Amino acid sequence: MTSTLNFNVFTAPEKPMVGERPRPLGPAMAWDPMTSTLIYGENDAVLVDPLTTVAEAEALAAWVKLHNRNLTTIYITHGHIDHFSGLGVLLKHFPQAQAIGSPSTVKMAQESLSILSWFSKFLPGQFPTDTPLPEVYKEETFTLEGHELRIIEQGHTDGVDSTSLYVPSLDLVVGGDVLYNQCHQYVGESTPESRANWIAALDRLAALNPKYAVAGHKKTGVPDVPESIEWTKQYLVDFGRLQAETSSDQELFDAMTELYPTWACHQAWLMFGFPMPAE
Repeated sequence: MTSTLNFNVFTAPEKPMVGERPRPLGPAMAWDPMTSTLIYGENDAVLVDPLTTVAEAEALAAWVKLHNRNLTTIYITHGHIDHFSGLGVLLKHFPQAQAIGSPSTVKMAQESLSILSWFSKFLPGQFPTDTPLPEVYKEETFTLEGHELRIIEQGHTDGVDSTSLYVPSLDLVVGGDVLYNQCHQYVGESTPESRANWIAALDRLAALNPKYAVAGHKKTGVPDVPESIEWTKQYLVDFGRLQAETSSDQELFDAMTELYPTWACHQAWLMFGFPMPAE
């Protein structure tokens, strides 16, 4: 007989960044607030995305220990460095846990590691020195105390090769970076085609009719409500419309600010792209 599952969400707050802004717009650069989700049963638990910095990962490990469960699995939703660089810290505290990601997630994570030293310039001294990769996991599901957790391949959303996680017994979706919640979205690398795919990915989550939806990035303190799926979708529609209607970066930035004045982390780099290193 299977046990009843529960979940809790850990939110790491916005992090100030150093370095040149890609556009002289808005406040100084900062990294979005972001989440890690613990799904747990009577004895065991699964953690989704082990965060970014040493301080965040250490705080997350202490929080996981408060649940007094055996952490069996750490699932990585995608290969952006902020969603897996804390993995080594978590594995130090939970050496029995198996870290897994889809083949595309592991490939992207490996590529992210190749420029980790460059990323470190923006959060100096904060990244772990040991950053292992998750193991390649090719199946579409895994289990926790008899309950199925389903991996949803989502393609290009705020980056290439995103996945989400669906837990039917909880009516829960953990969206990864497919889903944002009252937090300005990383559209800086998006195109009309990738935004269309992103909207299709959100429609897949909505079709599951979840009771709870956890965003990869969310404003601190907001609830994990399914309405965030539609909010994320509307943001993409508004950005595409205003990008076509405005004639300068300043106009676009101001127009999005006016539409979403209370959303967290309104940084120009989210809207216009991160200053990636030259080839």
